[in-house]
Amino acid sequence: MIRGTTRVAAVIGWPVEHSRSPQMFEAAFAAAGLDAVMIPIGVPPESLAVVVAALRAMRAIGACVTVPHKLAAAALCDELSDAARAIGAVNCLHVAGDRLVGHNTDCHGFTDGLLAAGFDAAGRRCAILGAGGAARAVAHGLEVAGAAAVDVIARRPQQVAWTAAHPWTAAELRASFARADLVVDATSMGLADGDRDATDAALDALPLDALPAGARVASLVYHHRTILLERARARGHATVDGRGMLLHQGARAFAIWTGAAPPIEAMRRALDAALAPA
Repeated sequence: MIRGTTRVAAVIGWPVEHSRSPQMFEAAFAAAGLDAVMIPIGVPPESLAVVVAALRAMRAIGACVTVPHKLAAAALCDELSDAARAIGAVNCLHVAGDRLVGHNTDCHGFTDGLLAAGFDAAGRRCAILGAGGAARAVAHGLEVAGAAAVDVIARRPQQVAWTAAHPWTAAELRASFARADLVVDATSMGLADGDRDATDAALDALPLDALPAGARVASLVYHHRTILLERARARGHATVDGRGMLLHQGARAFAIWTGAAPPIEAMRRALDAALAPA
């Protein structure tokens, strides 16, 4: 029941209907005995500043920030965490008194999820497909975790001034895959509602046959298995979907907002239930 004392958190994106963060966080609030709710708010880009100002004015707990707002939201903060500053993007807003603090929990959420799946990035060679805010977060997380090398592979290298990206030749791409312990898909490639022909063409250009036998393939998509993961599994590779990242970035956000230890198992059960087939 929502009362006059109920605290509010939000998840903001455009669109936002797919988000399972409300179910996960409301389970966390209940498990921790907190009188709080999370509401999803669809925010077109031109309305982002107004909505963030409203969250600040109402002294909300904070907000999860999803696509396409992670880069723009950083510019609206009074302060950025070290990770958010390094990445240039935020996925977690914290209303701390009169100040709005931007955090990036995606980076450590990704590596926490890998660890939970049995993969330690320390000393490993990694390749990331993509160049947006999610790719930046993954790259930072892997570097902080001690990865030996992180190759950023972008279709449009001009978008990645934050790294020494350049147009990848087919030979360079094959060489990167051949030495990779982990390949991370941080693109929209392979989403169920995408152009299947275009996706197949893009996937055909990826030299999955060059991957070492023990390499893992990960995706940030959490609501279904992508075509890339299906192809990787067919070749015998272990795969990791985006559920672990969603869970663990959320756990870190909960700790930031409340100062309390996150109830991981309650969050995991709620997330699994929310993502279960109807």
